[in-house]
Amino acid sequence: MKLVHRFSFLSMLLVVSQELALGQTQEREHGTPRTWEHESSDLTVNARVHFGALPNGMRYAWMKNGEPKERCYVRLHVDAGSLAEKGSERGMAHFLEHMAFNGSEHFEAGTLVEWFQEHGMTFGADLNAFTSYSQTVYKLDLPRSDGKTLSESLTVLRDWADGLLLEELEVQKEKGVIDGEEAEGDSAGRRLRDRILSVQYEGSRYPSRDPIGVREVRDEFSAAAVRDFYSRWYRPENMTLAIVGDLGELDPTALIEEHFADFAAPDRPVDPEPSLGDVKPEERYFSIFEPEIPSVSIFVERLRSYEDEPDSVATRSEDIDLACARRMLNLRFDELVKKADAPFLSAGVSAAGGLEIYEGETLSVSCEPEKWREGLTAAMDELRRALTFGFQQAELDEIRAGWLRSLDEAVEREPTRNSSGYVSEILRAAENRYVPTSAATDRAILEPIVEELTIEACHAALAESWKDGVFNVYSAGALDLKGDSEALREAFAAANGRELEKGEDVTVETFAYASDPEAAGTIAAETHVEDLDVWLITFENGVRLNLKATDFKERQIIVSARLAEGLLTLEPKDYAIGWVGSQVFDLGGLGAHTVDELRRLSAGKRIGVGFSLAEDAFSLGGQTTSEDLRMQLELLCAYLSDPGWRDDGLRMLGDRLPLIYERLAHVAAGPLVLEFLPELFQGDRRFAQLPERSAIEAVAMGDVSEWLAPHFAEGPLEVTIVGDFDLQAAKEDAKRTLGVLPKRREVAALNERRKVDPPRSGLNMQREIETEDDKSLVFMVFPIDDGIAVERRRTLLFLGQVVQDRLRIEVREELGAAYSPGASTNPSETFPGVGTLVIQSNVDPDKVETLVQACLGVVRSLHENGVTQEEVDRLTEPILSQIRDAKRQNGFWVTALSEAQTGADALGRIRGVEAFYEELKAESLSAAAKRLLDPERASTLIVNPAEEPAEPFEAGAKKVGDGD
Repeated sequence: MKLVHRFSFLSMLLVVSQELALGQTQEREHGTPRTWEHESSDLTVNARVHFGALPNGMRYAWMKNGEPKERCYVRLHVDAGSLAEKGSERGMAHFLEHMAFNGSEHFEAGTLVEWFQEHGMTFGADLNAFTSYSQTVYKLDLPRSDGKTLSESLTVLRDWADGLLLEELEVQKEKGVIDGEEAEGDSAGRRLRDRILSVQYEGSRYPSRDPIGVREVRDEFSAAAVRDFYSRWYRPENMTLAIVGDLGELDPTALIEEHFADFAAPDRPVDPEPSLGDVKPEERYFSIFEPEIPSVSIFVERLRSYEDEPDSVATRSEDIDLACARRMLNLRFDELVKKADAPFLSAGVSAAGGLEIYEGETLSVSCEPEKWREGLTAAMDELRRALTFGFQQAELDEIRAGWLRSLDEAVEREPTRNSSGYVSEILRAAENRYVPTSAATDRAILEPIVEELTIEACHAALAESWKDGVFNVYSAGALDLKGDSEALREAFAAANGRELEKGEDVTVETFAYASDPEAAGTIAAETHVEDLDVWLITFENGVRLNLKATDFKERQIIVSARLAEGLLTLEPKDYAIGWVGSQVFDLGGLGAHTVDELRRLSAGKRIGVGFSLAEDAFSLGGQTTSEDLRMQLELLCAYLSDPGWRDDGLRMLGDRLPLIYERLAHVAAGPLVLEFLPELFQGDRRFAQLPERSAIEAVAMGDVSEWLAPHFAEGPLEVTIVGDFDLQAAKEDAKRTLGVLPKRREVAALNERRKVDPPRSGLNMQREIETEDDKSLVFMVFPIDDGIAVERRRTLLFLGQVVQDRLRIEVREELGAAYSPGASTNPSETFPGVGTLVIQSNVDPDKVETLVQACLGVVRSLHENGVTQEEVDRLTEPILSQIRDAKRQNGFWVTALSEAQTGADALGRIRGVEAFYEELKAESLSAAAKRLLDPERASTLIVNPAEEPAEPFEAGAKKVGDGD
């Protein structure tokens, strides 16, 4: 059961996003389309993309592509975002994007989402939009590609282009929704991003044009003001239509002309985009203190003014050696962080700047605040070591092998590449100086350069990139320099003056676990399931193997091993051992190889094994290709027979653990996982997702190995292989690897450990956290049935969809009480009697009670009045579309077949899934709602911000005016 997402112990700092180049800024005559980059480039544009323009200046591009089957991806790109706004319009581009769903020429307010659901689309996943600094994009992922469906979708897009009603009532209603969105996005990471932006980009338009806008400005929006922005920027010359999908023989040009040819261009020139501002790189040393981020990130940047360059063969070729140098250096940082004396949590180099203001190089270091000097010094040492001594041939060989392999695989996978990737490339070309090229063109340009790379050229490129420009050195996070940003200057100068020694030689070992060519296991049983085209094999040693060869994606094979009984193998009191093991096992490597040695010796190959822990099984698996399948299985067997049990991961977790709990003190997830969920599940920490801190700290690597080793050695093993492979070759690979493993035992029922108390009813808890975030969390839980029986599980999952949809309509659209109230059901397939329906949402602190009552009202209505067949039919269509898509994905089959030989009617579940939803009736859902969704059974957690959070302090930062 998963009530909340697992809390990651990775860095929580959100850095400034790297928005790509903006569109053209010169004034254009009305009816003049924007030019495409490929029209003036020496790059060969992908011949499969058809480009065109209408007489009104609107551009379009379309492409036929066969995956996913039947689907079509349609995008409307508007060359206007928040940078186009006047001071009195801040946030209006994003506001207008919202208004597209609130009434247009062909769709009354509040009907569009339901119309799309009836056509098999889900709001959010298939129907959405976004606004950035320089663009607004509307997206439709159509479940079908026939002419009728495409024509209907173009009717919607045409409405969005110039047919929005923008009624005053709807404008005023939407303000509350966007207030909720702004509150939901409020976080320490976002505040850090905004403060960095206000310092580094002072004098530019960016700090005062966050796409979400400003509430005080938004409060003054009127329908007339929104219409003015709409008519000024939503004109055909600013728009590009992109269509990619399984079109068959359909040429959509005539449909595009039918729907958009009479979209009139205003009889005036197209407004140019406002100037970004005259900003030059300046040397800066500054510190931004944010106590709610427990770590500190230190950045050393060498910045130069941005130079606009065309997309050409030359520009794509010129920085390959620099990119390779960065990759080699970043691998050094990855290895250093695993060492016992590493003073930083992570470090790396990358390109700096973005936003058409700066370019250059960045060194970033994340560390504990008290180790900031040591962390900066150690990272600077490694950067300067590379700048001084360069690289080793073994490092280059590793990067080169992987790069060349990627170029080849991109070409081979192109026939089955997903249409969503292609439509994203067209959008990139619509917005930036970018030419969409084929994988073959990319390889033809890059392969000769990569093959001829030398360590001398990479060294020279890195040195050249760090030679010119001004330095910006700054910290962001929990480091409180109390105004003394000069400390950064002094630490940086000291780090630059240290003497260095050349690094240790890099060696590449031979894989110690190659299979014996003379040894092979014996197949004891073999069955072909014809209707699913699945082979079920059992070896004499008890290992079970499920094989399904597919043509869904070229050169992709997924290997997944289901092992033993997972969390059930531990006493509940020992959950901390399981949690720690799931976090640290992967970094233990093998007996003969560390994880870094494995990475080096497998350069140019697609192999890897990751470990995860489920309630009733362990999982080991990864992705590979047909030529590497033997080695992938050898690696899997090596992890089963000779895990390394090194404590690198445990040590790294120990470094991050204080930061995890410090962060939990400032976010709503803290009271949720530390107090509410343990209380809800009556002290059983397995359902809280996080053990007690003292229990985590008490776990040693010996505890993990003592627990896992017996299960790895003899636990029941069912391996599923799905993808692009030859069946006979895969069987042979499996015989020589899986078939020679030691004898496996049978699956243990462990029924006593499946007996747990169900979640409580009627628990109510309120907590406050020290935070600047101006939002509260409402988390509401209803006990429901388990999902051990498949039909009951599917019914409960669908009931969660009904609650989610009702929340969207009644809480978001009608009340405007929250931006994205969510609901989901979590019926356990392992623990009888355990299941939950969860409703959760962030909300303005002043609207908490309104939201609570609205959520209870939704549940009460379902409890008393049941579900309607209309909403069942409407919500079923998107699910059937998703199932159809899923069955064309290797990942679906790996999961569905994971217990093909040991699960209860696993194959029957696959066969019956569509029929269940096609035959689903409101009566069964209403009965479940009547029995389970009694508002009196709700347990509720409310987390509010404390009244007076501490004020953050910014050393060296200046305030930026709003501008116009």
